[in-house]
Amino acid sequence: MKKYKKGLQTERIILQTAKTLFYNNGYAKTSMRDICAETGIQLGTLTYYFKKKKDIAERIYSEFIVRLMSFVRTKTYHDKMNGIQLNFHKQIYHYHAIYSDPQTRAFHAEMLHSEYIYQEIILKLYNPYFRDLPNRMTKADFDTAVFADSCLRKEFGLQYINAPQTKTVTELYITIQTLTGRLMRIPEETTQQYIHEALTFFNDHDGSAIRLLI
Repeated sequence: MKKYKKGLQTERIILQTAKTLFYNNGYAKTSMRDICAETGIQLGTLTYYFKKKKDIAERIYSEFIVRLMSFVRTKTYHDKMNGIQLNFHKQIYHYHAIYSDPQTRAFHAEMLHSEYIYQEIILKLYNPYFRDLPNRMTKADFDTAVFADSCLRKEFGLQYINAPQTKTVTELYITIQTLTGRLMRIPEETTQQYIHEALTFFNDHDGSAIRLLI
């Protein structure tokens, strides 16, 4: 038990240190050896927990998504909401956490430019969609919609990062979620209802403590 607990503590130290370094220096300028130097952990030990730096980034995003979804679930009558509604609620916090802070935004831009890492991350957002779509799609059509949606999220995200003064984060969210609804063949009025519900929820529940990095 003690060995298991120590392993979890080591893993948390690695992740928290990586978050700080990614936040302050960016992804590309942070090396595995930098993380070792900050933690005092040997490289062999670090690679036992995370073989590559991208594995650390993926874990950071995965835990971030889980925390956001848990937050939404604990604040809503989630048993009366389908997966798409929950995802619309989660996404508003997701965008504000990433795009409102300049250094987090800069880190995320690096992820958007890293095709492999970004695809691994973005696919986690689609888990609840297929089962709960109001208009049933074939799996092939759904996969095509997922690919198109991931591309539009990336491009709109990069546009915002390059010119954040052109619209608010909430406007970015509304634009992307509206287009997502169309790609997933969700009726327009249903999409707008989900967006309205999510914005109302966001205004009523402070989730600012949930951050991607620090």
